Amino acid sequence: MNKLRTFFSSKKDRKAPFANMTQTIKNVIVIGASGNIGASIFKAIVDSGKFNVSVLSRPESTATYAAGIKVMKSDYSEVSLVDALKGQDAVVSALGAASFAEEIKIIDAAVKAGVKRFLPSEYGSNSQNANATALFPLFGIKVQTNKHLKAQESKGLTWTAIESGPAFDWGLQMGLVGFNINTKEAAIFDDGNRKFSTSNLSQVGNAVVAVLLKPEETANQFIYIDSFTATQNEILTELEKATGEKWKVTESTTEAAKTEGQALFAKGDFSGLLLLLNVLFLGEGYGSYFAKEAVLGNEKLGLPKQDLVSTVATLVAGKSI
Repeated sequence: MNKLRTFFSSKKDRKAPFANMTQTIKNVIVIGASGNIGASIFKAIVDSGKFNVSVLSRPESTATYAAGIKVMKSDYSEVSLVDALKGQDAVVSALGAASFAEEIKIIDAAVKAGVKRFLPSEYGSNSQNANATALFPLFGIKVQTNKHLKAQESKGLTWTAIESGPAFDWGLQMGLVGFNINTKEAAIFDDGNRKFSTSNLSQVGNAVVAVLLKPEETANQFIYIDSFTATQNEILTELEKATGEKWKVTESTTEAAKTEGQALFAKGDFSGLLLLLNVLFLGEGYGSYFAKEAVLGNEKLGLPKQDLVSTVATLVAGKSI
């Protein structure tokens, strides 16, 4: 497989918004800050102490935030979005899949509001892989969003898309990548020996903060990050070691999971969604092994080291990463 392309604007376009500035991003607004990934990103940005942080939410949202966090309400009309985004240096989107289609209108509003940097809701699956977007037509919206973002470079808006693979610590609670820490059950696919890249939620937050702190080095490109690379069998070994128990193991193939998942999802059964996600992350040809199929940006961003053994031990002890 050819290495995944990194998309850059011309050198002139890429550097223009940040020329001769060492720290140009100060005001940051987060969209989707109360979601699973969004909450971790929001926490990392706030905890860094480097930014003035705001949240964009809909009028009906009941989510609450700490004192000092400005909440901007928007009905997602163009006027209200532009008004909410004025004065912001960067927009960090962590919208869920159901709201992916909203991102293009937010991007357009960001351009009109004079925003310098936009981080789309990438993370998770590799949207640069054609097999991945074909399996999940909904994720094809990400391709359209990224194309639209690239078209805004000439208007002064820069962007960074972070690809992080499945959220390992969060996923263990629900059977993502085949493991459920609550029931101690494991579903092993295709013999369990295929490597894939995965990130803890805290590492995703670390990556977002690093991008915001290094705007010139990260402008107009896809950046691939992870906490570690592992196989299902390696993960199972560590989980059984840390829990001191043998897990209940079932074996299947990603092809069978794809067939079943598509049939269930077509009927509106969202259990099919989990099966399809496992195909994306564990199957061959979906671009989930970043160290092999892309260039990891961990070193470039200065991300902390995380590994499988310490991650599993921490999670089994009931602690957060």
